[in-house]
Amino acid sequence: MKRAVTLCAVAVALYLTVYIVYRARHVQVWAGDGKAYVILGSRLTWYGYRPLSYVDARVTGMRFHLGPRRDTPQAVLDRAIAAAGGAGRLDALRAFMWNGRADAAIGERTLHLTGSWRLQLPDSVIVTTTLEGQPPASARSLIIAGKRGWTKVNGAVTPLAPELLAHERDQFYLYHLMRLVPAQGKGFRLSRLEDDSLGRPRLRVSRTGRPDVDLSFDAAGNLAGLADSVTDPLSHARVRQEVTLSGQLQVAGVRWPRRITITWNGKPYFDLEIIDVRSLAQLVDPALRGPVPAPRRSVKRAPSSRIRKH
Repeated sequence: MKRAVTLCAVAVALYLTVYIVYRARHVQVWAGDGKAYVILGSRLTWYGYRPLSYVDARVTGMRFHLGPRRDTPQAVLDRAIAAAGGAGRLDALRAFMWNGRADAAIGERTLHLTGSWRLQLPDSVIVTTTLEGQPPASARSLIIAGKRGWTKVNGAVTPLAPELLAHERDQFYLYHLMRLVPAQGKGFRLSRLEDDSLGRPRLRVSRTGRPDVDLSFDAAGNLAGLADSVTDPLSHARVRQEVTLSGQLQVAGVRWPRRITITWNGKPYFDLEIIDVRSLAQLVDPALRGPVPAPRRSVKRAPSSRIRKH
């Protein structure tokens, strides 16, 4: 009898010791409410420690959760904003420009480009690029001003077809979301998605009139990628677009990616290396006013055949 009591006492002491050690090693502060939780990794531990966790919760106020506690969408976004330089700096970065090199896949061809990107997002854009080996005079400018868009080459202006304009506006909307703070604005909706295959948290950003865009974040909270579904303006087929961000540059206290790589259905589409980036007070350029309309020709009226009375 005495031996049985001793064994029970030892078992209880061992149970308490293992619980205390496990509890100490699995406390996590959840960003959603700023409170500490003991994260129980399986149903076995959940039910095995249930008697002690119940008493623990009543006495100490500790909280318990089965499996990792997922941060709220806003907490994930807040962490990313802090990692990128803070809401104040990101909000101040309304207009900026960079110089860079890019490889663009057009059908079976890959175009090697150099140029400048001037942006006041989401819908004021002037991108001027030159094909590798071509003279500066051959540069092509893509200009978007609100819901209007056109290209300019050698002084010749060509309006963008409606489907191409819609596509380009959606593409530059991705750069707008890379500033993160717009997703906090009125009309934006955030929802939490399942973590990706690398265990990175993901958010979906939705807004009426814009495509849904999925954002993924690395362990440090940095924005690591974006993904959405787009229509190829040439083939009119829907494709899965994935954007990978890598490297880092500084602009006005904001951390901006050095490399932006875009794939369509897993195949290379656009690979941009940013050489330097700087902020602008605002994007002001006469080109944003649009093509100058041709002067109206006056039409001469034929003399009247009526006999005038004097």
